[in-house]
Amino acid sequence: MATRGHLVLINTDHDTLISELSRIAHDLNSTWPPSGTLKKYHALLAQLNLTLEDQDLDPFERFEILKAFFFHQKQFSPMVSKPKLEKFLLPYVLLSRSGPPELLLLLFICLAQSLQLPVQVIKNDTKIIIKVIHEGKSFFFDFRRNCETMTSDEILTLVNEGCDCTKSLTINEVLSRYLLMMKTQSLRERSFLSLYTILSHLIHHQPFVLNHIVDRARAAYAIGDIVKAAEDIGQYVSFHSEKVANYKFLKLIRKLNRENLIRNIPPFRDHN
Repeated sequence: MATRGHLVLINTDHDTLISELSRIAHDLNSTWPPSGTLKKYHALLAQLNLTLEDQDLDPFERFEILKAFFFHQKQFSPMVSKPKLEKFLLPYVLLSRSGPPELLLLLFICLAQSLQLPVQVIKNDTKIIIKVIHEGKSFFFDFRRNCETMTSDEILTLVNEGCDCTKSLTINEVLSRYLLMMKTQSLRERSFLSLYTILSHLIHHQPFVLNHIVDRARAAYAIGDIVKAAEDIGQYVSFHSEKVANYKFLKLIRKLNRENLIRNIPPFRDHN
């Protein structure tokens, strides 16, 4: 049974989103300064604007030009394999024209916003669907297939699978999907320093998902930063009104107690 889809309405300024993606890349790889990434992005944007110069186009025609520019002229394409974490970052994608679909989607939306195109995105577990409304009619495009126009039968299948085109996600939630994908990759590579950085960004975008705090504490402990691990555990407990039964949480507390850092903190006494 297919997972219910969601409608993602992106309405954040494209430079703000690109700046955030640039900061994430720099935090994970200091050889990629945000200024350099932004310069490459704006060079790409300038090339896109040249294709539209002196043309009186309606929004749908601008969208069609963006599709051709992104997928055919510049040949951006989703990765089919599971690359190393460094290839999940915006600077690499701008250079190689290849990357994870979630990051390509964010880049595509930034370019669409620069053209003042109100792009909507339906996403489920298997497809990323772009939705464009033109003259009162909805058009759907399969992003993983170079934004190929979906047929009526394909759209009907989405609806029958429970895809709801009336709900929207914030840009933070869209970014979080990308960050969660990188979290999985950092765990696969056992890159705990990268994991700590990614979780810090996730906490910024999903501050009420308390498991991110526990996971960051575990990453801090893994890289030897016991103090930060203890701080995160203290923060986690301060948000919990009930006795915590999280196994990973309790295991980390026992480790931290051996360091004599949190044994005497009142919230932890019931867990020892």
